Amino acid sequence: MKRNHLLLGVTGLASLLAGLLLFNLLERGSTTSEAVPGQEIALRSIPLTDLDGRQSLLGDWDSKILVVNFWAPWCAPCRREIPALIAIQRSYPSAQVRILGIAFDAEQQVRRFAAEYQIDYPLFLAGNRAAMYSAAFANPSGSLPFTALLGLDRRIVFQHNGELSEQQLRERLDELL
Repeated sequence: MKRNHLLLGVTGLASLLAGLLLFNLLERGSTTSEAVPGQEIALRSIPLTDLDGRQSLLGDWDSKILVVNFWAPWCAPCRREIPALIAIQRSYPSAQVRILGIAFDAEQQVRRFAAEYQIDYPLFLAGNRAAMYSAAFANPSGSLPFTALLGLDRRIVFQHNGELSEQQLRERLDELL
C-alpha cells in the first residue's frame, strides 16, 4: 500500500514538473532565435509526404533559402500568417526562396484550407512524423506556427516560434540573400 502511495506521489510530482515546463515554454509566446554557432543539424534527409502521398526529402529542394513553416488549419495565428507566406513566395524567385508548409492536420482539411486561402507553395503532411519534425527543427514544445529558415547547406539559420509577419520574414530573407 505504501509503495502505491509513493508511486502515485512520484508520478504526480513528475506530472506537475512536466506541466510547469510546458506552461513555461508556452508562456514565452512568440520567440525568435538565430542559429546556434557550429550547429550540426543536417536536415537534408528529413522525409516529406505531399498531399497526394508522394515522398521526397528536404534536400531535394534546390532554392537558396527554404522557409519551412509548421502550421495547422485550426490554428488561429497560422491562419493569420498564411497570407504573408503566400505574398513572400510570390515576390521572390523560387531559385532564391521556397516556402514549404508542413501541416499538422488530415489531408482533407489541409486541401480544403489550401483551396480557400489559395496557397500556391508546396504543402506536406506531418502525419506520424510530428515528433520527429519538432525534434529535428528544435521546436520541443511543438508549438504552431513555427518557422525555420534553412540555408543552402540545409542547416537552420533562423527560427521563429509564433506568428511571423511578412515584414519580419522579408527583412530576414533580405539579410540572408
